[in-house]
Amino acid sequence: MKKLKEKGIICLKSAILLTAVYFCAAETALVKPAVSDGIERCLTVVIPSLYAMMIAAVMITKSGVLSYIPRFAGSIGRIVFGMGGENLAVFVFSMFAGYPAGAKMITEQYSSGNISEKETSLLCGVCFGAGPAFIMGCISGTLYGSAAAGKIIIISTISANILTAFAISFFLRRSNTAGNFKQRQINISGSLLTGSVVSAGRTMGELCFMITAFSVITAMLGHFGVISTAAGIFSDFTGFSREVSEAFISAVLDITAVRGLPADNYALLPWICALVSFGGICVLFQTAAIIAGRFSLRKFILLRSIASVLSFWICRLIMPFMLKGEIVAVSSVNIGTYSAASPIPSVMLLLMTFIIMAEYDKLVKIPK
Repeated sequence: MKKLKEKGIICLKSAILLTAVYFCAAETALVKPAVSDGIERCLTVVIPSLYAMMIAAVMITKSGVLSYIPRFAGSIGRIVFGMGGENLAVFVFSMFAGYPAGAKMITEQYSSGNISEKETSLLCGVCFGAGPAFIMGCISGTLYGSAAAGKIIIISTISANILTAFAISFFLRRSNTAGNFKQRQINISGSLLTGSVVSAGRTMGELCFMITAFSVITAMLGHFGVISTAAGIFSDFTGFSREVSEAFISAVLDITAVRGLPADNYALLPWICALVSFGGICVLFQTAAIIAGRFSLRKFILLRSIASVLSFWICRLIMPFMLKGEIVAVSSVNIGTYSAASPIPSVMLLLMTFIIMAEYDKLVKIPK
């Protein structure tokens, strides 16, 4: 029975692969704009909002600064969240740094032997956040033209993360390896900066190619009617129109497509909060690429699902207080939308990163 199940899974995966190959070969009129749209989102949304934070995340982890977190902060972290001082700092930073930054920092700690596999799998599930640049620029600036919506999303997602972290603190205390952290000599140098730029550049390359691939996958699923079917179910459940539901399902696949949702629809805000807290399927694959099979993603998916539900209800709870007068303003004021800056700076930044990566082998390696 087990072998039959394994063969069935292999056949299913093979069928999906062959379908994707057929779509890319036969539907070039759909593939080309999908790839262009994915690249455009990377250049105007993802790289400007994430690249600098990714460099900072690598520098903070490798510089040794985290080993100098004050003892009282570590004590508070262990009492409240079951985390040592370094992990508490990563937890706080990751909620503002952008989706893969937290996972990258935690896996760096695991690779250094500072935390166990169990702790790593749990901490990756809460060291997670979209980052204010993405939320305020791509979501609230584009969809609502107002900072209030962005503040609601940030408060909802951070609060959900804190509650989820408190829930897993009981499990973290059982396997806490805070004693493994030792103060290291702080290394802030040109080689650290160069290595951090290279590491962040490689990660951003993986993320951007993943986003571009998911843009094609979304087009393929739309072509074969999968998104339409899922949108029908979502529409029946929520009462949203079919067009709104299809746009939301596309955003579930890749959250950078969230700007395709209709503007000024505050009924969507709790669902957007839930989606931002979960991250979407593409972010899940991005995290898997960073983790590189070092541990299972089951706990990560479970924790993000819990945080997503919490974020939805927290948003519903605080919306009446934070949107007082906002709905009236929407009906009476012509709301402006976010206009992405020229992609040229992002292109130049990528080119410089690739040049550094090509020359990196000649440079001094960063000490661990």
